[in-house]
Amino acid sequence: MSEIQSTAVIITAKDAAATIGRAVSSALLQPVVREVIVIDDASGDGTSSAAKAADDRTGRLRIIRFDENKGPAHGRNVAMDASSSPFLCILDADDFLDRSRLERLFEKGGADWDLLADDIVFTSDYDGNGSHDRLLREDYQLPLTLDLETFAAGNIPKADRYRRELGFLKPLIRRSFLQSNSIRYDERLRLGEDFLLYSWCLLKGARFRVVDACGYFALERPMSLSGTHGTRAVAAMYQALVEFDAAAAASGKRGPQLDRAVKDARNRLALRKMLDAKRAGGLFAFAREGSQWPASIPYAAYEIFRAKWNGAAARLAGSSAPLQVRKMQHGPKP
Repeated sequence: MSEIQSTAVIITAKDAAATIGRAVSSALLQPVVREVIVIDDASGDGTSSAAKAADDRTGRLRIIRFDENKGPAHGRNVAMDASSSPFLCILDADDFLDRSRLERLFEKGGADWDLLADDIVFTSDYDGNGSHDRLLREDYQLPLTLDLETFAAGNIPKADRYRRELGFLKPLIRRSFLQSNSIRYDERLRLGEDFLLYSWCLLKGARFRVVDACGYFALERPMSLSGTHGTRAVAAMYQALVEFDAAAAASGKRGPQLDRAVKDARNRLALRKMLDAKRAGGLFAFAREGSQWPASIPYAAYEIFRAKWNGAAARLAGSSAPLQVRKMQHGPKP
């Protein structure tokens, strides 16, 4: 097997018994995959058994189970250490790959890259027939090579593009680049760990190439893990980003888009803390917490107004709909 045919697929999973089998099967179907490493991050639902059931008996699947939940960053570092292939491919436990995704990615990317990603296709089913959107859409002309400023700008969330930041890309990563630059996942993070890893790679001079979609399908679910993180995870992400920003400034690579990304992360953390304070202690506590984040007050005020406006509009729309439709919109009772 040549070097280009030696890829390790890394899947970290927590309570993913319903989806892990499809992810594992799709990885094992890739002709260029030599290893599939599944990290079961202390699941309580039979994730390891479901992953094992998808094994094709070629000896390429390895399952590592943690007794204590450690988070995806720790799991990915363990998987990288447990594998030996020259290329690494991250696959989320509720996503899947088209049969030839990695072969097409290698073909489109050529040889001049350290990180090689393709556009992501979002789907609502496991056949790909429910595909309805892409990560990049018309925002970018592909192929392209990302620099740190473009990447930072692409990670500022947009209200009408939920979970469409560039940090959600799932590139092939050249192991030798990570090793030569001592880059690993930041294990403090349970949010944005991919974004920080890619950012450090770009700061160290990585060639990050992005091509058109080759077959990474992301299953969209309303309760995906990335949409349910608490304030502590947001605070850890902000702290890591502040540290990265300082390193970028010291190296002379800090630009206005990175500054915007840091401020956006600060604003989101401030809003979380203000709302947490209000739930715990009412309006006085809300105001007191807000006084600790003066630069974020305009953002918080706008977001609160927008949420209330959207809620009022939804209630108004619901009140004019037939009763049966309104019940369906609210969904089943818990």
